[in-house]
Amino acid sequence: MPKFNPFRPNNIVHPGMFAGRYEELVALEKALFQTKNGNPAHFIVDGERGIGKSSLLLNVKLVANGELPDLENEQSFKFVTVSICLDAKHTYADIVRAIASELRREISARQQVKELARNAWDFLKKWEIGGVRFREDEREESKDTELVEELTFAIAESLKNLAAEVDGVLVLIDEADKPSASANLGAFVKLLTERLRLRGCDHVCIGLAGLTSLRERLRKSHESSLRLFNVFGLQPLSVDDCIKVIRKGLEEANAKNSFKVTIDPEAEQSLAYITEGYPHFIQQFAYCAFDADDDNNIDVYDVQKGAYGETGALKQLGLKYFEKQYFEQISSDEYRQVLRVMAKHFDSWVAKAEIRKEAAQIRASTLDNALVALKSRGIILAKRGTKGTYKLPSRSFAVWLRAFTQTEELISTSTAEAREQV
Repeated sequence: MPKFNPFRPNNIVHPGMFAGRYEELVALEKALFQTKNGNPAHFIVDGERGIGKSSLLLNVKLVANGELPDLENEQSFKFVTVSICLDAKHTYADIVRAIASELRREISARQQVKELARNAWDFLKKWEIGGVRFREDEREESKDTELVEELTFAIAESLKNLAAEVDGVLVLIDEADKPSASANLGAFVKLLTERLRLRGCDHVCIGLAGLTSLRERLRKSHESSLRLFNVFGLQPLSVDDCIKVIRKGLEEANAKNSFKVTIDPEAEQSLAYITEGYPHFIQQFAYCAFDADDDNNIDVYDVQKGAYGETGALKQLGLKYFEKQYFEQISSDEYRQVLRVMAKHFDSWVAKAEIRKEAAQIRASTLDNALVALKSRGIILAKRGTKGTYKLPSRSFAVWLRAFTQTEELISTSTAEAREQV
């Protein structure tokens, strides 16, 4: 019988499945409270790919909208909230236009908006009909200022019109690390906050989310832009939080299916262990374990079958996240062996001497060539100022490599035992 699988390896996790991040949620709710009271507290949420940044932003958005209460259930916010997601093609003008368009839609949806406030957004008509096009090779500081001036005027007039109806505006920008340096995101947020302050508009909060490279991208765009933000670097979830995610998923499944699915404590621990606290790993491994189960009780065998099967979690994660790093860019198994050795240290720095010691079967010249090649392709990172010290680019890559290596070892052992029996 088909059954609803509650786990979502390819989507943002909705609040019903959200677990952990208590300290971050408390801090972000404080940022909303400060902004509501005229002291905007801008923030950055960053971390590795798949660590849960977008899911956290969704939770904050729903709290800001008043769709979810705060953690203490003491208050309900009333922010006008707009969310945009950037990509590599976004330019400075595209970013301004995207924010302006989404904000206008959100504000116009409120019946209280008067004609005066609607007119404040007329400048968007020029963009939408193609009357104004700012090409990157024609960008001038005066044009940047003009764009932001019009945007801040529209925001200020709209908030003035809405008055006590809302607490302010929350602007959430996801994938903020993706636009090229020429998009000047740091300069944009710096100018935006300054112009809002000059207009006396102190109820606008800006939240960015992206990879950790976002910080340096902002610095290069405007050296003081990073100082505007409180930075929250997300780390993997604890074992207890991993188990909470799994249990919440089963609660949802049991509410939708006509039968109950249970899970053994050992299977919960196994999922928490193998995923190392990475939210997208938890969703993928739990999805595959749930799918592998055929008796409505998930046990360790189901976890292993879901993880190591031909189309299992490890295969899926490899195809979606790590295939290029581990397979496409590397043709030598000896080079892959270097990565497997480094994965034992997760994303910590490892000296070349230590790698040589743990990969004794690889010739010294081959190891030298491997380190040079892996570094040049961006598969490993070299420590600045320290010769011969390297690390993997992310802990999640190391977690996947460790699990993938275990799979290869299991297959190798099983094959050898089968041959002996023959």
